[in-house]
Amino acid sequence: MIIDSLEFARRHETLAGRLRLDEMPRLADTLFDAAGRLDYEVTGETDGRNAFLTVRLDGVLSLNCQRCLGALTHALSQRSRIMLVERGAPWPEDSQVGGLEDEACDAIEALCELDLVPLFEEEILLALPIAPRHERCELPSTAAVSRQTSPFAQLAALKRK
Repeated sequence: MIIDSLEFARRHETLAGRLRLDEMPRLADTLFDAAGRLDYEVTGETDGRNAFLTVRLDGVLSLNCQRCLGALTHALSQRSRIMLVERGAPWPEDSQVGGLEDEACDAIEALCELDLVPLFEEEILLALPIAPRHERCELPSTAAVSRQTSPFAQLAALKRK
């Protein structure tokens, strides 16, 4: 899925479909299971002199719980607005639209051949929780220790003999 980002935005085009999770290798490290799909929609827009891409990503991900290491279902509903900056054009100032202080819009360089899959992958990674975990789950070490006898208990038994 490669687009000319500026032309796409200037023509106010829309592209929508489904994306397979196993097509994104960097995301695979955070997933418990890479099976599944996400719905996406990219819309181009302009506000006179600036061009933007609006990205919508919706779906359900199976993440690794950082507490029990099991599967954790995470509903993803991500909306992003991205300002396209032409090559050689000045980047927006911190307080302007697309600047560092603008939390509603990020800026990227406009490309003639923008691959959307890495862009989607980056947006998903930024939207994920830092340490996903269940509200309540049993720690893996607790379950393992309760089933096995302590090695120190075995040593104590040997000392008594």
